[in-house]
Amino acid sequence: MVKRIVRMDILPGADDRFLDIFNQVKQEIRNQKGCLNLEILRSHDHGLTSLWTISVWQSADDLETYRTSALFRQTWAEVKPLFAGPASAWTLTSLENIA
Repeated sequence: MVKRIVRMDILPGADDRFLDIFNQVKQEIRNQKGCLNLEILRSHDHGLTSLWTISVWQSADDLETYRTSALFRQTWAEVKPLFAGPASAWTLTSLENIA
């Protein structure tokens, strides 16, 4: 199982547009093969709004299949102009989960 965490710093005033796009595609993303969970979070730091996505995937292959899909390419093309800078992304493998 892998977790994909993506931080996107958003241009001032563009977070509502980003969330509109996310709301249009979130179920399609969640329904991708191997996607076990999808979450979006917001942070405010020094006047900058960042939106974070955390997705959980059955395997790295499932994540990569999504990342090369038309859905990903189209969504990324729509949201990327809303970024204040390059996105940061991490793919992590869970070692232990203590619930």
